[in-house]
Amino acid sequence: MKMLYFIDTAGTDENFFPASICSRIAVIDGTSIKIFFTNSGDEADHSVDLTCGEPETVALRLAQEIGNQTVTGGGVLTIKANTAPFTDVSVVAFSAGA
Repeated sequence: MKMLYFIDTAGTDENFFPASICSRIAVIDGTSIKIFFTNSGDEADHSVDLTCGEPETVALRLAQEIGNQTVTGGGVLTIKANTAPFTDVSVVAFSAGA
């Protein structure tokens, strides 16, 4: 199983999601992406917002990693601000479903 690992604040705000429940990756504007997850085990679906300088590039990279089944690192893709392979991402913000 491929996992996506989002780190906002190490040690206090870290979230793992199976890549299979990623339902949408949306470029919202010139600096942000929203990633939606369905059936995440709570009352409503969750999302993760990424702030970055090149949202189209980051969204495409995520889609390629998930869609082409090329998630490396033992099947876990880590998305952490200012950290390879997503050095263009400056903020990772988790939003719990309402």
